[in-house]
Amino acid sequence: MPTFQGATIQKAIDAGLQALGVAREQVAVEVIQEGKRGLLGFGKQLAIVNLNVITPAEPEALPVEPATLGPSAASVPETGGLKAHLPHHQGPKRDDQTAIALVQSYLEDVTRELGLAATIDNERRGDYVWFQISTDKEALLIGKHGKIINAIQYLAQTEFNHYGKSKWTIMLNVGDYRERRDAAVRRLAEKSAREVLARGASVYLDPMPAFERKAIHATLADSAYVETHSEGSDPRRYVVITPRSRRSR
Repeated sequence: MPTFQGATIQKAIDAGLQALGVAREQVAVEVIQEGKRGLLGFGKQLAIVNLNVITPAEPEALPVEPATLGPSAASVPETGGLKAHLPHHQGPKRDDQTAIALVQSYLEDVTRELGLAATIDNERRGDYVWFQISTDKEALLIGKHGKIINAIQYLAQTEFNHYGKSKWTIMLNVGDYRERRDAAVRRLAEKSAREVLARGASVYLDPMPAFERKAIHATLADSAYVETHSEGSDPRRYVVITPRSRRSR
């Protein structure tokens, strides 16, 4: 029987019905594993179900005289009803919309476990999918220097990568935090560039997520006096700002 997964049993069933193209009353459901929410993604388990398509009862055939059967009738193989025509299913296929729904469900679970009243909307912008969280307790989701929101975003990206098909980037925003943080990162880039010029030595910034490193590089890309590059490995990768060599000016 085909196996399907979801954040909850109902979502696993819905994913299976969509994949098989059948209605709820046309399948028998066997629950293999109940989902567990976990906290911030740790200890989380997806619900797993088997869906068995119920073969509709065939109408009772009218009696037919043997003489009316053609010679080819006896050679027609028995199909076994609807089941014989179903494609072989190897499990849940990768699907972007299903993956986005699972990320949405994960974020709802996180806010619920933290005891926060929140609304979550998502919007795709090119190769990015933004999840906007609105809550009266933004600081609990953002954390010091954005550590909590970045950790949740990392886990949300992992969830999408596991179930999605496209190479989309998941972005999580709480209130206008990302806009304020982007402005602060660009100010940091400019301040650090001035420090490099004053000292004549390189400045090493604290580790930051890829999208914030990108903002640093973009801010100083056209500078005639400093240049940037990244060192280290995620999640400890950081930006280095160095004096631009005279030959490259």
